Amino acid sequence: MEQKTKLQRHTLGKHERLCSLLAIEELFQGGHRSMAAYPIRVVYMPVETPGIRILVSVSKRHFKRAVLRNRVKRQIREAYRQNKSILEPLQEKGMHIAFLWLSRELFPTKVVAAKIQNLLQRIYEENC
Repeated sequence: MEQKTKLQRHTLGKHERLCSLLAIEELFQGGHRSMAAYPIRVVYMPVETPGIRILVSVSKRHFKRAVLRNRVKRQIREAYRQNKSILEPLQEKGMHIAFLWLSRELFPTKVVAAKIQNLLQRIYEENC
């Protein structure tokens, strides 16, 4: 008999994005925690609803051209998508996470991925 293995799909769907203005406002007003691994700062807050939702923000002040802002956002989203399994045990509790870019410079994708992995690991350790 063949043993069926469940393959984990690394996706980032619409249901995983933080879009609600009320939720975003609540995240930044109070009751949140934050930490940084330069050039990324993460702000997160546990919520009652199950699931993890993320927000990615790159300031127009740092990158005037949308092409560069989109590149940085793509790097962050891809790094999160590949490493979101770190936060899998926190799915039942629920959490909102915002990734904020702090630097005026571009970084290689490997550096961004390492920083995101570090931040996700720290979030996991603080909440378990």
